[in-house]
Amino acid sequence: MWHEEIVNPTKIIQGNFTEPSSLFVTSNGDIYIDDGDKNGRVQKWMVETSTFITVMKVNSSCYGLFVDINDTLYCSMFEYHQVVKRSLIDAVMPSYPVAAGTGIRGSASNQFSGPFGICVDVNLDLYVADCGNNRVQLFQSGESNGITVAGNASRNPTTTLRCPSGVVLDAEKYLYIVDQFNSRIIGSSFYGFRCLVGCYEAGSQSNQLRNPFSFSFDHSGNIFVTDHRNDRIQKFLLMKDSIAVSFNKPKFCPTAKWNPNGITFADRSVIGEDPRAIFVSTNNTIYVTNQKDTTVLIWYEESANPSKIISGNFIESLSIFVTSNGDIYIDDGDKNGRVQKWSAETNNFIIVMHVNASCWGLFVDINDTLYCSMSFHNQVLKRSLNDPMMTLNRVAVGTGIRGSASNQLSHPFGIFVDVNLDLYVSDCLNDRVQLFQLEELNGITVAGITSRNPTIALRSPTGIILDADKSLFIVDSYNHRIVGSSVNGFRCLVGCDGVGSQSNQLYRPCGLSFDRSGNMFVIDSVNDRIQKFEYFEESCGMLKLIE
Repeated sequence: MWHEEIVNPTKIIQGNFTEPSSLFVTSNGDIYIDDGDKNGRVQKWMVETSTFITVMKVNSSCYGLFVDINDTLYCSMFEYHQVVKRSLIDAVMPSYPVAAGTGIRGSASNQFSGPFGICVDVNLDLYVADCGNNRVQLFQSGESNGITVAGNASRNPTTTLRCPSGVVLDAEKYLYIVDQFNSRIIGSSFYGFRCLVGCYEAGSQSNQLRNPFSFSFDHSGNIFVTDHRNDRIQKFLLMKDSIAVSFNKPKFCPTAKWNPNGITFADRSVIGEDPRAIFVSTNNTIYVTNQKDTTVLIWYEESANPSKIISGNFIESLSIFVTSNGDIYIDDGDKNGRVQKWSAETNNFIIVMHVNASCWGLFVDINDTLYCSMSFHNQVLKRSLNDPMMTLNRVAVGTGIRGSASNQLSHPFGIFVDVNLDLYVSDCLNDRVQLFQLEELNGITVAGITSRNPTIALRSPTGIILDADKSLFIVDSYNHRIVGSSVNGFRCLVGCDGVGSQSNQLYRPCGLSFDRSGNMFVIDSVNDRIQKFEYFEESCGMLKLIE
């Protein structure tokens, strides 16, 4: 036992249990320990008397233990494909009722295949990590048939599991799961599931796990994981701003409208010829690269002229991304073979990624992984910014061979990674937008005539953004417009009056970003300008921002 902030154990309790697989501690300090494999029992160490007593007779190990708010003890019996329970209020230890599972291995809604960790909420609903079926099952109070709430067979599948072994609920009933054979911890939220820790393949580095078995939170939200195959317990600190993203994610209604006549925010005299990259942060700071002057132009909110100009030695930068701490990532791949970062803390540029071509899209996800869209190599590469070794670029998607198959790309441009770590790619010369779900190498066409529900034809899409509802906003470059999706399908938003240089027209736009008010900033590349299209608030009522 470690008391808070203590480095070494403050108390060690000797017992005669053998190879325990689970542990549970009640609010009064009593400790329940699995001792089923050799001794056929669950023991309780009583804090009042400092002695052990037997509280449940079992005929196999309990791979999960839980005591609910009614003092009912649950045991997850991996070898018997059941969860059994008994009331601790009853002094007699008879045969125990089955909480869930038939005792016969299977994948039906009332069956298990090797259940592991369990959790019972205040409604007495039972959650079970059903390892062999690669799913988490919810058994509502009194029900013998479970509902798959995580895994491929769930009603809304958003993640793939491999032998989940632990499950915890937070105060909002969001799920946190030990995804054992994927060597990671995942969690659900308003947006669906995403990887939390162990997101860099199995291993023994500080950002890796190898077959974790169980985990628990402390009161500060830090995660403690039993990293089984690495023979260690890892503590992962909660980052208070970890859910905050650096860009605006407005929540628009299906009838949202923008003024079709744009205002020129900046022209050639300020941003140079053939502008390519723009980023608007959550504090309404606007970042633009001037390719010819090799500068980053920065406008603070409501500023008409650049508030700050950063000079660098990058050449013909095609993309930019800014993180929530103000660090600026800039493409410098064409001539110099690198991605640079301007550090807000030191006001210096450093190299953060080596590449062998321009990055036509850059993105830093919530796990500090940097993505580079390599148009001429028909791939998207990535590397963890937490790894000091810059040689470890990995292929995120794309075979490197130009093609239109589901695992191929043809000159990818803009990219976007959501909080589930799903990757969206503007697959320019295939005239489509591809969605690559986490760890999947085959993409799903979500926009374009080859999509499952084709509602719009694209011509060389170059940029993509998702809003808070995961609606798509696409720079449809060779159709000279911005299109957006909603529950009603796709529609043209701005640039809907043909190619040109008028205020209601665009000419090969290549980038897009929103400010906090929902206004749209578009890089109008051939017209050498940035156009601002004002959001009509009355079209939706109050705009909501999800940060």
